[in-house]
Amino acid sequence: MAVNHDVLGSHSAAPPRADRSDAKISDLVTASLTDPANRPLLIGGAVCLALFGLLFRESLGHFYYAWTTDDNYSHGFLVPFISLYFAAQIFKRGPVATRSGVALGSLLLTVALAVHLVTIPLPIPFLGDLALLVALAGGFTLLAGSAALKRYWFVFFFLIFMVPLPVALYARIASPLQLLASRVASAFMNATGVPVLCEGNRMTLPGGVQMFVAEACSGMRQLTGFLALSAAVAYLCMRPVWYRVILVAAALPIALFANIARVVVTGYIMHFVNPAYASGAYHTLEGVLLMGFGLFLLNSVCMLMDLFCVTPPETDAEAEADADADAGSSRGGRSLLQGADGWAGGRITGKLSLSTPEELP
Repeated sequence: MAVNHDVLGSHSAAPPRADRSDAKISDLVTASLTDPANRPLLIGGAVCLALFGLLFRESLGHFYYAWTTDDNYSHGFLVPFISLYFAAQIFKRGPVATRSGVALGSLLLTVALAVHLVTIPLPIPFLGDLALLVALAGGFTLLAGSAALKRYWFVFFFLIFMVPLPVALYARIASPLQLLASRVASAFMNATGVPVLCEGNRMTLPGGVQMFVAEACSGMRQLTGFLALSAAVAYLCMRPVWYRVILVAAALPIALFANIARVVVTGYIMHFVNPAYASGAYHTLEGVLLMGFGLFLLNSVCMLMDLFCVTPPETDAEAEADADADAGSSRGGRSLLQGADGWAGGRITGKLSLSTPEELP
């Protein structure tokens, strides 16, 4: 592709910023198919994908099995598409410098293959799954360069939310969460006039009604979901580091609070209404409603922090600096990840919003 001379303009004045809201990776792929200069890259990418499928077929099978048989990981099918969404948004930022990624890409691929070889005598699916993600990042770096990985790193990082945890690790996390939810919910119900006898994960309500906080109600699903959501929001928003750290850290207490609230509401329904309304489809609906409550809490945290975080509008100096950075990224040679018009950059300002961003960090 030809280098955009508007982006490589003089440093004395910031070049006009092009509208790239309609920029699509599919347009680049389509253009690349008709450009003989880009065909080696596409052929290399296709070969790498074929090798990945061959070498990591056990991990791919493990993903499919876990996503289709374990409700805790049924969201796994959505994660790759969400990562592709992030890639599409990052692509709109403009060209990436053509810098060698042979050293870093080879290192990542070597580490991934070494871990994969370890899983042959020691069948540990979790390590094989992580090796697959590292191999994807390594192959991308080898083809697109280290600068591309620096910009697209979150696309590969987000894929970790589709990796099933080892059974032993999952149990070590879920069991304490079960006990915590049972004890805190029992203490709250006792304080509000509903006598509850808590024995481990089993809660006995008046009239001998038994309520058991199963592993599925430990809060692991909420925790995984809120961690993924808060990580995505923290990445998309143009906020300081402290804001993003607090946002991600808030996912843990919010998930625990929402799960405890679910147990308390279930206990109230079993005691004051009818135990039949605390199981089956009613229990599932209750979980969905409490997930919405958790999202409300997460949004409340964002609104509270927005009171202490004012994002100033972009100045002319910042616009010129961004334009110079885009120009510098294009001087290393023919840009690999750019559109036909060399889109320039914009910023998110004002209130936190999950609408389509113009620029991602």
